[in-house]
Amino acid sequence: YNCLTEDGKVYDTTKYGWFQGRQVWMYSHLYRTTDKFHTPEVLAAAEKGLEFIRKHLPMVGTDGEKSKRCYFAVAEDGQPVKIQRKLFTECFFVMALAEMSRAANKKVYLDEAQGVLDAIIHWARVDDSELGMPKLSGNQTDQSRLAVPMMMMCILDVFCDGDEVLWSQYKVHAEWSVQTILRHGKGSRVFEIVDKDGSPPEGTAGRHLNPGHAIEAGWFLLNYWKKHDSDNQELVKTAIEKFINAPLAYVWDDEFGGLFYFLDSQGFPPVHLEWDMKLWWPMCEAMIACLMAYSYTNDPTHWKNFLKIYNYSFQHYPDAKNGEWFGYLNRQGAISQTQKGGPYKGCFHTVRCWHMCIKLLEDVLSRLRVSEH
Repeated sequence: YNCLTEDGKVYDTTKYGWFQGRQVWMYSHLYRTTDKFHTPEVLAAAEKGLEFIRKHLPMVGTDGEKSKRCYFAVAEDGQPVKIQRKLFTECFFVMALAEMSRAANKKVYLDEAQGVLDAIIHWARVDDSELGMPKLSGNQTDQSRLAVPMMMMCILDVFCDGDEVLWSQYKVHAEWSVQTILRHGKGSRVFEIVDKDGSPPEGTAGRHLNPGHAIEAGWFLLNYWKKHDSDNQELVKTAIEKFINAPLAYVWDDEFGGLFYFLDSQGFPPVHLEWDMKLWWPMCEAMIACLMAYSYTNDPTHWKNFLKIYNYSFQHYPDAKNGEWFGYLNRQGAISQTQKGGPYKGCFHTVRCWHMCIKLLEDVLSRLRVSEH
């Protein structure tokens, strides 16, 4: 179940595909990469989750055959409820399959993931008509949305994961993702939507800033730089200065602390009514980004930024009584909604944040011990 109250009660039996996939990925990744969670119970939970999503998430066509599209929401028994005109549920389906293929040593999962991955690449780079979004004359169809190349980078990192044969086949798409993300940072801010030349379109959509995405994209770029392009000093500089440091400066709330959820780049009233809320996930991404930047550069500025975000987060989000984190605060930092899980919050951002930050801190401490000797 995804929809859980603050003390873990199920308040809605609808199951959301993108969080089903994320949770399977999270369990299988923890199983594969940590001693603490390398237990039969964790693997069994991941396998049960994967069994459910393999059976129920792929959309079934009129011919009875499963397509590469995945349902965004299904009922308790797996009957389809909703499909989005987006590719994100499919992305997390691929991540779950790819990670479980390595955790359970079952190549059939990786083969299945590859079929959906190839469809995602086609939708993102060639033709997205299968997603069902109508092409209306008043809309520009060649604009780039930051979330798409970000997700491409994310799933390729999970899918290839050190496999040089797979990387040689798919690195061209990772390189496309990097260049497309960088195009979003060519202007005065990191814009969520840009035209082909990197300029934001007119209107509120063009002025829309999503700092959580910008900062998350920053550490995606750093991760790519570390693994695949470590001689490219311009890339690491841009990732840190443009995608991490700059958003942290212009979206930090100096009065109440925390990161504004959305902003308008020209200071107009944001159209999203939740713009001034303090959501948990941008804070999680900011902690990863700052700690990664510090780990890779030893610049104490990033450590100070990490501590500022860490202190705000651990003073406001944790539930001391029931565990886990609340996700939604108002601008002043008071809890706005108490649920621990729902359509847009689940077992992903917080757990990935803690897992990655522990790994990064261990790396920093290891290097400090070496330098002392």
